[in-house]
Amino acid sequence: MNVKATIVALLLMSTSVKAQKSFPDALQEIATVKVFAFGGIGFAGRTSDGETDFRIILAQPRDTALDAFEKLYRADNPQAKAYALAGIYRIDKDAFKSLRTSWHGSGLTVRTEEGCIVSEESLQKIADQLNAGKYDAWTK
Repeated sequence: MNVKATIVALLLMSTSVKAQKSFPDALQEIATVKVFAFGGIGFAGRTSDGETDFRIILAQPRDTALDAFEKLYRADNPQAKAYALAGIYRIDKDAFKSLRTSWHGSGLTVRTEEGCIVSEESLQKIADQLNAGKYDAWTK
């Protein structure tokens, strides 16, 4: 097997493994995610594990997904809270708005990644960006 064919085969296998992740596994993994990222990241522009888990949760029935994101928002992990806010914003904007006091002025810092740039943003800024539509293209 030549090198090109081997690389393609490995990529296809890794994609199918991710596609088979269960909802409970995705919820468990996103609760400990290390970075908040939508869109391509890193040199290869790959989809982050957090975004993959986010999409698995979002694909659940509305009430199940909303409940999962609300539980995730109560996690101690700021990156998980950011994904939870993105999910709540997508599913129920009124519920998102009701959480405003919990992130406004909280001082929580979220590790983010855009492309190859890793930085830190306040949870408040991410919530404001969600509300302004910055992530709409990725959360649909």
